[in-house]
Amino acid sequence: MKRLVCVGALLVLGSLSGGARAAASDDWDGGYKQVATRRSGFMLGITTGLALGHAQGFPNELAKLDNPLYERNTALGLGAVNRLWLGGALTDWFVFGVGLVGVSVEHHDVRASGGAFVFHVEGYPLFERGGIFRDLSLFGDFGAGGMKITGRDRPQADGGLMSVIGLGAGWEAVRFWKLRFGPAVEYFHLWSQSLDADTVSLEARLTLVGS
Repeated sequence: MKRLVCVGALLVLGSLSGGARAAASDDWDGGYKQVATRRSGFMLGITTGLALGHAQGFPNELAKLDNPLYERNTALGLGAVNRLWLGGALTDWFVFGVGLVGVSVEHHDVRASGGAFVFHVEGYPLFERGGIFRDLSLFGDFGAGGMKITGRDRPQADGGLMSVIGLGAGWEAVRFWKLRFGPAVEYFHLWSQSLDADTVSLEARLTLVGS
């Protein structure tokens, strides 16, 4: 009799543990089947905005570097920034892509303009808080390009191959179909041995989310 009770108890325990394992497997899959709620797959972004900044530099010639006779300076000027990038959303809160950026500032008749190839990285650090936080992002653009300063009767300043970094924050205020639209602010810095430029821009962003 005792043997039958023991066998019965073991069978009950076995069935309960098997059921618990089955329930656990139904409730948790290691995170591999999470469903995106905001962004996933292919993404395409277009940005345009107003820029405020300055640039100063010299001709890209060794004999003219740091020579005040050849220095070009825009002082504080107004301009524009434009960006086109494409990439993808690895998760709801992380986006990666590559693109092109154009930046310009102008003061009186002195103009600095240039462009760069960049890697675009964007994260949504407060996504798990829900609500509006799911559409607030921090992003960076990192790459290389060039810029020149022209105008007046002096030799142009040429930055040659320049390093580029941009840091900003954005808000996808409007969502319609697969489109996202909203404002952003960004700081850009371009530099090389012969030229430096800094701009702060107020931008409008339009993003197409593939799925």
